[in-house]
Amino acid sequence: MDAKSLLRDCLDRYVFLNPDCVPVEGYAASAVYDLTRGLISTFPSAYFPFFELFRARRLREIVDALAPEERDDFVEFLDFLMEHEYVAVVDDAASFPEISQSWDAPCKIHNAIVDVRERHHDYRKIIAELDALGCQHLQVRGYSKLFGLTELAELARLCRDSSIQTLEAVLAHDPAVRDDDYVAVVSANRIIASLVVHSADGDRQLVVDYGARGAAAGLVTMEIQLTVKPLESHLDCGHIARRQLLPPSTQTFNELHHFNGCLNRKLSIDEGGEVRNCPTMRGSFGDHRAVSLADVVSREDFRRVWRARNDEIQVCRDCPYRYACTGCRALLEDPDAGDSKPLKCGYDPYTDSWTDWRARPNAAATLTRYQARVHLPILQ
Repeated sequence: MDAKSLLRDCLDRYVFLNPDCVPVEGYAASAVYDLTRGLISTFPSAYFPFFELFRARRLREIVDALAPEERDDFVEFLDFLMEHEYVAVVDDAASFPEISQSWDAPCKIHNAIVDVRERHHDYRKIIAELDALGCQHLQVRGYSKLFGLTELAELARLCRDSSIQTLEAVLAHDPAVRDDDYVAVVSANRIIASLVVHSADGDRQLVVDYGARGAAAGLVTMEIQLTVKPLESHLDCGHIARRQLLPPSTQTFNELHHFNGCLNRKLSIDEGGEVRNCPTMRGSFGDHRAVSLADVVSREDFRRVWRARNDEIQVCRDCPYRYACTGCRALLEDPDAGDSKPLKCGYDPYTDSWTDWRARPNAAATLTRYQARVHLPILQ
């Protein structure tokens, strides 16, 4: 059925937006988040008020209230919703409850980052304490060859029989390590969910098939990425582009209604061994060797940044993608404003356009300010 058929045959019924298709209002463009398919579709925000009318009024009442010149646009919008299977027609919309927007997780820390450059950390202590906190995902970033393939294999061994389900690694390229060595370590440690090798001698992908053959190989294979691009410091993080938006699901959508998509239930240990919310954030909660991670997580000043929602951030609050965006709070467009939008975001909700964030006025100067901070003493 198309919109014209709907207007001909169903005027006394309600247009019902499926509960797993959630509208999100933005400034120039708004969106429908398809939580089942993991997709986002955008449309002009001028149509957004129709969603409230759909639940309150029958189709006939909506059409009768439109001016003649508005009806063609309304038909076009209905066709958009029906083509994507976002709506149906029902006799009583009140009979269908909305999906709960509550969120929780069975862990005190969901994910953690460990940075390594000039010295090793107490990995055994870190893994044991993350396990006690229920941490499910761990990323280790090696800026130098100090943390290499051998260290990654040992860390994977420590993660076994812990709460950690996935281990991601970013390693510096070592000319002495063969491509087959990377494949062998990943093949032997299924907990390694991602491996990127930076500063390599060329861009390429290595396929890990875990011994699978035929059609099964396509279901289990993983690619190891080797890139010539260097990973110089924690300041290389925080990019927000269209391809980096989170595929929407009920879990992620609800979480981002209440919490920050990057910092919520995250714990980090920087290259100096300091415990932080994020390696790029300046506030330190002590050296990981001297403090209990559980004690750090129990502190209100540590958990406070978890609640830095995009709904409360300048510009972000007008963005239709705000519930699919991790929302970096470490690198800000205005470092002196706590509610400033992320520095490395390339989307402008007022023009509905994506551009390179580096082309914005003062972006380079702002990044230079952050680079200078790397050399400052740690502030408590």
